[in-house]
Amino acid sequence: MPTITPTSSGSGLDVRGLVDQLVAAEAGPVTSRLDRKEVNIQEGLTAIATFKGALLDFQASLTPLRKADAFKSIKATSSNEDKLLVIADENAIPGSYNIDISQLASSQKLKSQSFESEFDPIGTGTISIEFGKNNTTTNSFDVNAKIPLQRIVIDEESNSLRGIQEAINQSNIGVRANIINDGTGYLLVLNAEETGAENSMRISIADNDGNDNDVKGLSAFAYNSVSTDAGGNANTRAMNLEETSSARDAIVSIDGINISSARNEIKNSIPGVSLTINQLTNDNIESFVVEKDISGIKESIKTFVSSYNELINTVSTLTGFDQETGQSGPLSGDSSIRGIVEQIRQRLGTSFNGINENLGSHSSIGIDTSRDGTLTLDEVKLEHVLQRHENEIIHLFSAAATSSDKNIRVSSEKVPAINGVYEINITQAPTSGKYIGQASAFFPLTIDDLTSSIALTVDNVTTGNLRLPQRTYFSGEEFASELQRVINQDSELRRNNISLTVSFENNAIEIKSDTVGNTSSVAVSSISNNLAAATGIFVGQGSHGMALKGRINNSEINGTGTKLKLDGELEGIVLDVQGKQTGNRGTLVVTNGIAARLDELTESYLASTGLLEGRIDGFNTRIKDIEKQREDLVRKLGVSEERYLKQFSNLDAMLGKMRSTSNFLAEKLSTAPVK
Repeated sequence: MPTITPTSSGSGLDVRGLVDQLVAAEAGPVTSRLDRKEVNIQEGLTAIATFKGALLDFQASLTPLRKADAFKSIKATSSNEDKLLVIADENAIPGSYNIDISQLASSQKLKSQSFESEFDPIGTGTISIEFGKNNTTTNSFDVNAKIPLQRIVIDEESNSLRGIQEAINQSNIGVRANIINDGTGYLLVLNAEETGAENSMRISIADNDGNDNDVKGLSAFAYNSVSTDAGGNANTRAMNLEETSSARDAIVSIDGINISSARNEIKNSIPGVSLTINQLTNDNIESFVVEKDISGIKESIKTFVSSYNELINTVSTLTGFDQETGQSGPLSGDSSIRGIVEQIRQRLGTSFNGINENLGSHSSIGIDTSRDGTLTLDEVKLEHVLQRHENEIIHLFSAAATSSDKNIRVSSEKVPAINGVYEINITQAPTSGKYIGQASAFFPLTIDDLTSSIALTVDNVTTGNLRLPQRTYFSGEEFASELQRVINQDSELRRNNISLTVSFENNAIEIKSDTVGNTSSVAVSSISNNLAAATGIFVGQGSHGMALKGRINNSEINGTGTKLKLDGELEGIVLDVQGKQTGNRGTLVVTNGIAARLDELTESYLASTGLLEGRIDGFNTRIKDIEKQREDLVRKLGVSEERYLKQFSNLDAMLGKMRSTSNFLAEKLSTAPVK
């Protein structure tokens, strides 16, 4: 009879091995099923992540195309950057220009007489410094209204040449004082910090020695280049400083047109172009070119096409069927991915025929669709379009609002999600509030303490009691310039960012607010009797400004200042209307172009609450469910293992007893007599 291999239990049965085999047999099919399921889920998760990556790359390619500013890049090139630097902004118009630089701007420098010591007392009193232009036509000094008159008090502690130098420098009035020893003595040199003819200096002295017109005391520093008054009479103001360098404007000729500037910068002569001049051109005419810089936007469009094609190829791989291998992609039959791609294709094919005259679709700029769904780009055609149809290509791609009238600028924090063309009609141009005095002003006019007081209310803000400098004004223009400067220095006006312009027209003083609209106003609140009689300015209210009014299609809009804030479906768009022309002012074109629409679409899918994150969360949830099933299987197998161990242990014990009985019987049988 067969024998049983002995074991420690005595039965010879391999309990552990049998139990392990039974548990493994029970676990095998379930584990295989879970493994196959997890592999499929992981493949789907990887595929969704791959698609999301391609979609993110595609969205990134839209960024430089969805905003209008990206299409307005302008570059400027100088023929000689050592002599001329050129900067152009997006409003510059392409063109080429010749330039002749005949004079650089310079600042005025004055020097004093020679003094034996820089520390000896000179005198006390007040030094008053004004900036302005020597008007050779009217033989007057036209005060620069933008710079206030500055008074520097010289007392006993600062009455030396060194003390005067330090007092001027510490006052920060736009003049730098230096002391130079020329070998014969010490000279005070005054340098105006600003260049330009309008920044010449006039220095008046109130000398405590009682005589402001001699060469002694502080009077030694008086300077007035106007030697006679408007009537041809000798000017009583001294001219005791010597000019070593005159204040001059920069003078250039651009394409034969002479232009001057107080600084070595030429701005606003060519819209959107700023010039910085460093050297004279002498006999060599230099040039500069302003042109569109299409290289950047061209590369952006190429990147857009490439990213789109990468997205389409990725989707084809993930959802397609490989006939050679017979394998389907991990997202084959996935309707959500097909839906996303179909929506992208639809938005890519948006028509702009009702918006643009020439560029109705992406194919009009050289982007065509191939049979496999990818895009091809005709770079020659694209470059041609970029050079000729800037506004139309902006509207084809971007979220943009533009005006056909160059004097109407459009701004918007967010372009409304609409496409349309709207007629702009200005029914009332904005005007400024102004006060016009009586045509009874007489010049020259001497202002003394009794005639120097005036107060105004500008744009509903009242000034303090203003006092004009006590001196003789030789012309209405000079008086108007000084009055403007004094008023604009008022602390209340400056605190409220309010300013005005004073002019002398038709023998009358005109005071006009620099703001426009129905809140723009000027009133004379108070004025000394003598000043009123001399200037024709009397207490009273001037005319109020009128508000800007317009009509967009059939919607009436009241403006604030120069701006029309649109509402309704155009809410968020603001028109800044320049110029006084009323009536038809062209069209407003509003679009959400291809890139803007695609960016909005892709963002909806890529958002934390979007479809793709939902799909990823779904896959992760299924993976966690498999992990839970594996944990449940482990617990179930543990129970089975305990049951098998118990059953086979009992069997082992029973077999052990049977083995003992078998051995006993065998022994007895072996000793029994044989018959």
